[in-house]
Amino acid sequence: MADREALQSGEYQKEQERRLEREKYKDFRETMDRLTAASHVTVDYFARHEKIEGYYESQMTGNLFGCDRLMKQDNLFGTLQLGYNPNRERVFLFANLKTSRYDTVASRYQKEMKEYQQRALLKGDNENRAYVSKRWENAAVLIEKKENKPWTARSVRTYLSRANTEAVRKTMPFFQTGEERKERQQKQRRRKEIQEQIRALRDRTSLSMEEDRAQAERERSEEIRALRREAVEGLSREQLLEAILIRKETAAKLFLRRVNYAYDFQKKDIELYYRERRKTLEETSAREGADEDEDRPEDRS
Repeated sequence: MADREALQSGEYQKEQERRLEREKYKDFRETMDRLTAASHVTVDYFARHEKIEGYYESQMTGNLFGCDRLMKQDNLFGTLQLGYNPNRERVFLFANLKTSRYDTVASRYQKEMKEYQQRALLKGDNENRAYVSKRWENAAVLIEKKENKPWTARSVRTYLSRANTEAVRKTMPFFQTGEERKERQQKQRRRKEIQEQIRALRDRTSLSMEEDRAQAERERSEEIRALRREAVEGLSREQLLEAILIRKETAAKLFLRRVNYAYDFQKKDIELYYRERRKTLEETSAREGADEDEDRPEDRS
């Protein structure tokens, strides 16, 4: 009885491990789809005053009205926009998650968020600010730079693992490589273990009796075939992980190069334009104030 329970427990544990492995593989396939999705990238000249898209979807109108869009990267899964806020003199990234076959409903965490939590001010080790969208279905996150310095992976890394900033993780998956590296190392170790097990089975000494030798040979062949099937499956997943890591590294470099180029190339023009604009507005305001003082009747003594 105890042996049967132990056998059933072992089979159940193996089945759970296989199910977990399938779920991991499914997540890696989703990540690969997001990385390989065709993206339309445009770099906008700020003087055209292109608007940030997604105002009403994200309910961030107070933060996005009057901002200039400097870059837009759009694909099937989401939209990334680089903007400049002249009022705060800050550049920001706006990540807007689209509804797709991977994002058909709001997450449970977002559904349970209260009204005051849905647009919370977050701070991380890089001291940038992140605003979270009120809307549940199309989650959006705005990351504002504390200083207008070049964007790096560290600029957004703080918000990649947070549940209520999943738009950053899903629209910029190329900044997270820890899970794939860890899984690849495990696959490599398991492949070496399988090679050692197959070598040990082949070197096993033959039994003395003929019938025992034949039975042992069949069992050994079955074990070797099972190990080879596992090795082939593990190798295919190891190759997928390797491809994901290469694509992530390339995508991260290209994205950072684009956003930094879009702002740095126009930085002097942006500052000059808004400096002159503020000067003109101040002069106009002062002139109007002087005109009002002249038109005002003098107080009689």
